[in-house]
Amino acid sequence: MLNRIVNILVLLFILPIIIIGGKGVGLIYAQRHAIFSKDIASLQVMAGQRWQEMPIINLKGIEPLNISFDILSHSYRRLTYNITHLEVDFSPSNALFTNDYIEGFESGLTIDNYEQSINTLINYTHYKLQIPNEQCKLTMSGNYRLDIKDDDDNRLLASVFFMVNEGIAKVTMEVTPNTDIDIRNSHQQVELKVDYTMLDAVNPRHQIKGYVLQNGRWDNVCTLPIAVKVSPRAIEWSHCRELIFEGGNEYHKFEMLDIHRNSMNVERNIWDGDTWHTLLWPDYQRSSYVYDETANGAFYIRNSDNLEKDITSEYVNVHFYLKSAPLAYRLFISGKWTNGRFLPEYEMHYNNELRMYEVIVPLKYGYYSYNYLMFPKDAIIDEDINDSINTGTNLCKPLIPPTEGSFYETNNKYNALIYYRGINDRSDRLVGVY
Repeated sequence: MLNRIVNILVLLFILPIIIIGGKGVGLIYAQRHAIFSKDIASLQVMAGQRWQEMPIINLKGIEPLNISFDILSHSYRRLTYNITHLEVDFSPSNALFTNDYIEGFESGLTIDNYEQSINTLINYTHYKLQIPNEQCKLTMSGNYRLDIKDDDDNRLLASVFFMVNEGIAKVTMEVTPNTDIDIRNSHQQVELKVDYTMLDAVNPRHQIKGYVLQNGRWDNVCTLPIAVKVSPRAIEWSHCRELIFEGGNEYHKFEMLDIHRNSMNVERNIWDGDTWHTLLWPDYQRSSYVYDETANGAFYIRNSDNLEKDITSEYVNVHFYLKSAPLAYRLFISGKWTNGRFLPEYEMHYNNELRMYEVIVPLKYGYYSYNYLMFPKDAIIDEDINDSINTGTNLCKPLIPPTEGSFYETNNKYNALIYYRGINDRSDRLVGVY
């Protein structure tokens, strides 16, 4: 019984395996930040100031990882953190000791950079943390999880994921609309080549692994299959059906910088006597592709004057609307600011009077991009995670709603993460990124 409980707790951290596209390809539904406290908001994890990109720092680089978030209170809380090295499948690297990948202190690390909000309707305290810092430096590449805890009761508040890259394998990529499914229609296919000259790879087909992601999303990630073409210097993936993605459509976007005037895609702001509400213009069905430059799900906190934006920006209730007939699916709003999770607070519900889907999400001033994704009504998703572990049922892959469409022209950003384990290595290393 004890072993079963331990296994369940481990699964809660690495998250269950999903089946992608019904092809039987096992992937870890991971690398999505998790918030365990209702008091935490506006969690952002980025390399340097590159807010539109994946949180990947270089092992020997000078660019730090920046983690920031708000706790919705002015009360002081002593926060601590610890860092865990993870394998390619995001399970803990049990063969490593902490001092194998951390130089400096291993415990008692505190988040000491914090400020209280100024003249805001909702009080909050803004916390910031950089890795590396004076107490902690990472010495090994790979995947990492950073857990934030309340020191008073040792309660886990949040877990964030990031990566450290060695950059010793050269990765090249080509994305083509001429896929093995259709030609210049609704899909995009990734072709990948990895130069592993600097790796001592005796069996590159099995020692080199990786993922391909579209717009940093882990809910539709593709794992690299066994490569067909291998030479003494390079390994290639071409004409792989596993590396075909639906094109989808451009992300929606809006910006709120000041509650007293409307910004991009904001219809109006309303004060209800207790809090502010920002009503966005409704999104409509897009039957054809129309180019629009967006941040592919990313968000950035800012306000009208951008001075002390982290502690002077307000939180407001943002109303999202999607004009559509009722769908036989569950509909969610999604973006990096939802941490790629499909939780009840991001589920849209149909308003029969307005004939639209709607959801209200409290958000801080800033720029936000987002898309819509849907699931069958009986699908196992985030809120059912305990059931999925107990029953062995796999989490479902989200679908593109008919209101969005899927087009080969869509300006998606693709990343490839390449991992390697040498004969004498005790963990998986991240050796190349595209």
